[in-house]
Amino acid sequence: MLLFSQHLDASVQFAAWQITEDEAFFRQDLPLAAAEEAEIQRYQFPLRRLEWLAARWLLHRLTGSPERLLLIKNNYSKPFFLDHPHLHCSLSHSHGTVAALLSERVCGCDIQMLVPKIERIAHKFMNPSDFEWVDSYPPQERLELLHLFWTAKEALYKAHGLKELDFKEHLWVDRFSWDGLQTVETKGEIRKEGKISKYTLKMGKFEWEAGVFLWTVALDSLKQ
Repeated sequence: MLLFSQHLDASVQFAAWQITEDEAFFRQDLPLAAAEEAEIQRYQFPLRRLEWLAARWLLHRLTGSPERLLLIKNNYSKPFFLDHPHLHCSLSHSHGTVAALLSERVCGCDIQMLVPKIERIAHKFMNPSDFEWVDSYPPQERLELLHLFWTAKEALYKAHGLKELDFKEHLWVDRFSWDGLQTVETKGEIRKEGKISKYTLKMGKFEWEAGVFLWTVALDSLKQ
């Protein structure tokens, strides 16, 4: 079921889908390359297989192409279109919901269902200044902000496309006003080894009868 599909700007499409279909539904319109077929066979859990298929199926729909564009992964597991280097993409999944991002700019996306357990792992991605800021909010907004920080740093990580990034030390999110009601925009940076990469972060929340998730899209600020 399509939850939303929107243009975040003229060259950026972002969509989310709640999986209610079986594997055959996605496979009928999603021819897989040999490497993809080998990859999906490694997933033992049916839901993870469905998320893998649904995210790629949704991305294919965003392209508008009658035939699927060949999607492969680089050495750092970042997906890209082999024959269309001007197009960039990113995929995400959380608890049976998937998201796909298509952009003419280097990009990354992440979604995360709203779950209380994020409190237990927040210390792994939040630095002291992050905590100081989110702790100034009431409990519900604070919980949402923890999810936004997680999705923002995941989106930055995916956009960067390289390994060996420390979420607390290297990934930074500028402050923004959050009321839980509207999409917001802020800046993000990757700071490592004296180099700074700047990104635009678009962030929001989506609610429907099955739950709530927070999301972030990271776009390379140098390629407008």
